[in-house]
Order: sequence, then C-alpha cells, then structure tokens
Amino acid sequence: MLYFFQRAESVIRCEIRLDWNGDGYELLIHERDAVCVERFREPTALASRWSELEGELIKAGWSEPDARRV
Repeated sequence: MLYFFQRAESVIRCEIRLDWNGDGYELLIHERDAVCVERFREPTALASRWSELEGELIKAGWSEPDARRV
C-alpha cells in the first residue's frame, strides 16, 4: 500500500508491505534524501504506528496530494 503526502513542493511517500523474508511487515518512509524502515511482527502494532505517523504528518502541515492535479 502506498501513501503520498505533500507540503509545498516536497513529497513524502509511505509504503506498507510484507517484510521481504515473510516474517512480518515493513513501513518505509521515503523522504527526499533518505528512507527510514520500521519493522513490525504484528499487524496491530503496524496499524497503531501508521495511525500515529499519519497524525504527525498532518499536524506538521503535510496533506495528501490533490488527485485532480495529478
């Protein structure tokens, strides 16, 4: 699952996927010059972290891109 957030000309891409070795899940946060990877064994822990991160991004002024502009 991919999520995009935009603020001015900057974009953050968040990706939720299965861990490459099949032992859980990964949350990847792609920023301009870096990628942060967080790993989770339980889907509930991942869902909790995603909810927290999404709230932090929105509070910091990030929003989902306007689909009409894409």
